[in-house]
Amino acid sequence: MMEGGGQLLRMAVTYSAVMGIPIRVRRIRGGRSPPGLKAQHLTAVKAVAEICRGEVEGLRIGSTEIEFKPGRARGGSYSFDIGTAGSISLLLQCVAPVAAFADSTVELRIRGGTAVKWAPPTMTMREVVWRALRAMGFRGEINILREGFYPKGGGVVDAFIEPILKLRAIQTDGPGRVELIRGISVCGKLPSHVAERQAKSAIETLRGSGLEAEIERRVLSGREQPLSPGSYITLWVERAERPCYLGADSLGERGKKAEIVGLEAAESLIEQLKTGMAIDLHTADNLILWCSLAEGESTFTTSRLTLHTATAMELAKIITGVKFKVEGQLNKPAKISCRGIGLKNPNL
Repeated sequence: MMEGGGQLLRMAVTYSAVMGIPIRVRRIRGGRSPPGLKAQHLTAVKAVAEICRGEVEGLRIGSTEIEFKPGRARGGSYSFDIGTAGSISLLLQCVAPVAAFADSTVELRIRGGTAVKWAPPTMTMREVVWRALRAMGFRGEINILREGFYPKGGGVVDAFIEPILKLRAIQTDGPGRVELIRGISVCGKLPSHVAERQAKSAIETLRGSGLEAEIERRVLSGREQPLSPGSYITLWVERAERPCYLGADSLGERGKKAEIVGLEAAESLIEQLKTGMAIDLHTADNLILWCSLAEGESTFTTSRLTLHTATAMELAKIITGVKFKVEGQLNKPAKISCRGIGLKNPNL
């Protein structure tokens, strides 16, 4: 369906767990080659099943169909190892709503990739996406103990999520005047000047557009040293005239100059700020599930309506019955509204 990737599976399993609805998912990752479950998808479903005492059939690498029967979400301490450089961020995306609707605090320790292709860095989840969720009443914190890069992964992240009775709607339309961009430039098992050059390039690019930035440089060593060499930079709007949740990031690669890494992230953030919208393109697709569950009408603007976001809305309609109003076109700035179902935590 539409985007056809692992996002559909993660969202469906999350909805199943928080709403208590058994589901069957067919043609999993049918839009991908090869199709079927990979390690990160399998671990995400296992994690949700463990937290909500669910039963799963068909859960194996390469499987294209699963059946999931949820139980009640329970608090406690849980540990999950993706076993590859699969994205910790995407696992958190799946698990966080389930933990928020548990009966007590959920403590997570997750091993995998923190900054890998095709997923937001875990730092971006912490500084942008979870900040937006806290505006909806979510209570959670992320602590990155060790970064994990491709190919070995091995990143270690602790997350703490408190239960909530219900979510409130989010309403934000644009940042207005931006006072400060903040960021972090990270490298590990690489020369220390990589982090410096990434940061310097981003600062100079942002300054060229009249934006002030403060970027922390972090060179990973000792216990923080990653298993594989890698680097990235994450930027976000720290202070603005009105509430907004805008971020951008870029990942280092072999043969890619550090200056290009910083430039890419800065240019992405600048382009999104020029739209005058309040939510970046990746945070927008994260918010759809939460808005559909919240009480009241959520309204937000996004710098780009992606196929990921459109797919999330389509699945939300199918499972919750909510209706979305979208003003804007695919791959353009847009305004999204929906009245959530006002789900109350059945475990409190």
